Amino acid sequence: MNNLYRRAESILEVASAAGAASGGTAIVLDRAGSLRVMSSEGWTLRGLIQEFGAAEVYMVQRLSASVTVEGWTASGQCTLSKLPPKATYIQTLQVTPRLAA
Repeated sequence: MNNLYRRAESILEVASAAGAASGGTAIVLDRAGSLRVMSSEGWTLRGLIQEFGAAEVYMVQRLSASVTVEGWTASGQCTLSKLPPKATYIQTLQVTPRLAA
């Protein structure tokens, strides 16, 4: 397992913890070693890489109970997701009434 995957896995664990903020976050490590944590709103992966001379970028997206982390370095990329537990049949059952003809 490489460093990119390990870091993305750690970020996924923290981002999926109870109480973590919803929305998107970008984590950028530039070539000088500076770390930036910022809102990902309005940014693309390519834009972050070019703007900050990134050595590593992690894009975190949290929607409801699902969390996705996309990691990038010059030598690789990975995407990890944690999905909410599957609902049972009873929880997802919806009945649509039909009018008699």
